[in-house]
Amino acid sequence: MDSSPGMRGSLTALGRAGLAVTAANVLANLLAYLAPVLGARRLAPADLGALATALALVAIATMPGIGLQTAVAVAVARAGGGVVAAARPARLTALACGGAILLATPLLAAGLRLPLLVPPLLAAMTVPAVLAGRPLGALQGSERFGRLGFGTVLLAVGRYGGVLAGLIAGLSLTGTLALGALVAWSVPLTLSRLLGPPPTAESAGTRPGAGAEADGAPPTAAGPESSAEVGVGRAEAAAGVLRGRAVFAAASASLAILVASYADLILARWLLPAGESGAYAVGAVLTRAAIWAPQVVTIVALPRLVRGGAALRVGLGLIGLAGTVLVGGAAVAGDALVRAVGGGRYAALGELAPYFVLVGGLYAVTVLLLNARIAAGARRPAAGVWAVVAGLAVVVAIARPATVGQLLACAVGAAAAGVLVTGAAVWWRRAAFTVDR
Repeated sequence: MDSSPGMRGSLTALGRAGLAVTAANVLANLLAYLAPVLGARRLAPADLGALATALALVAIATMPGIGLQTAVAVAVARAGGGVVAAARPARLTALACGGAILLATPLLAAGLRLPLLVPPLLAAMTVPAVLAGRPLGALQGSERFGRLGFGTVLLAVGRYGGVLAGLIAGLSLTGTLALGALVAWSVPLTLSRLLGPPPTAESAGTRPGAGAEADGAPPTAAGPESSAEVGVGRAEAAAGVLRGRAVFAAASASLAILVASYADLILARWLLPAGESGAYAVGAVLTRAAIWAPQVVTIVALPRLVRGGAALRVGLGLIGLAGTVLVGGAAVAGDALVRAVGGGRYAALGELAPYFVLVGGLYAVTVLLLNARIAAGARRPAAGVWAVVAGLAVVVAIARPATVGQLLACAVGAAAAGVLVTGAAVWWRRAAFTVDR
C-alpha cells in the first residue's frame, strides 16, 4: 500500500471533506426535523397536518434541484473546476418545479384540504431551493467541500429557518409559510456570494482536480473515460455550457431513487391491514436512514467519478462497508432501534430490522452507481431503476403479500435488482469503452 506523503495528504483531505459534508448534512436534517416537532407544540392538530403535508410537497417538488446540483457538479468537474454556464437550465428547472405546484393549486387545496394560499406559498419556497442547486453543484464539482458543507447548511436555514421563526412567533399556518418563503429567497444570492469570483485560467487551471486544490484537496490524476455514451455531453461541458437534457437525466435519477425507496411503503398502505401498514412505516424509517447515512461517500466521490480511475471501486467499498456495519448493528440491536423509532408497541418488529436496513443499504449502492452513470454521460441513467419499480408493483399485485415480512421480502428483492441492473449498465459501458480503445 502506498504510504507516500502525497497519498497520506490525499486521504487526509478526503477525510476532512467527508467530515465537513457529514456535519452539514446532520445539521440540515436536524433543522428539517425541528419543524414538525415545533409545529406539534405550536399548531392545532389540523394545522399541524397541513404543515407536514406542505413540507412534504416542498421536499418532493425540490427533488429536481438535487438533479440540477449533480448535473452542474459533473459539468464543472469535466471542465477542471472552471466556470460552466448553467443559469438558463437552472432557471427553467426552478420555474418548472414551482410552476407545477402553482398550476396544481386547485387540486392540492381541494384534495389535501389546504388553504388556498398555501400552494402558491409552497411554489415560492420551491423556486429558490431548486435554484440553490446551481451554486452547490459548482462547489461540489470543484471539490470545495468545506464551502459545500456551509452552503448545505445555508440551504437548510433558508428552507426551514423562516418556518421555525414563524412557529416560534406564533404565526398562523399561512403566515408561517409566507415567512418561510421570504427567508428562502435569501438563499440563492447568499450561495452565489459563497462561490466567490469566477476563477481565471491561472487560478482554475485546465487539469482535473485544479478546483480541489483551492479548498485543500489535492488533485487527482485523470483516469480513462468510463463510458462510450459521453459524446455530445462531454463536448458541451468542454464548451462550458450545461444543457437541459443533462439536468433532466440527473433529475430523473434523483426522482427514480425517491420513488423506488418509497414504493414499498406506499404498497404497504395499499395491501396490508392498517396495523400492519403502520408497523411497516416504522421499519421504513430504518430503510431511509440506511440510504442516506453513507450519502457523504457519493457526494465526495462524484467529481472523481467523472475522471475515472479507482473512485467507483473505492466508493463501492466504503458504502458496502457502511452497509455491512449498519445491517450487523441492526441484527444485534434491532429491538432497541425499533423502540427508538416507534415505541414499545412495535417491539416485535425487531427481528426484521436488519432486512429493513438491508433495503436501504442496497439503495445506497444504487445511488452511487446512478451517479457513476450520470458522470459517464448516460442519457437515461435511471431506466433500470424505473423498470425495477414497475416490476415490484407487478410482483406484489400478483403475489398479494399479506404480512410485513412478505412485503419486506419483495422490497429486498427489488433493491437487489436495482443494484444488479444499474451495476450491469455501468459495467457494460465501461467494457464497451475498453473494447473501443
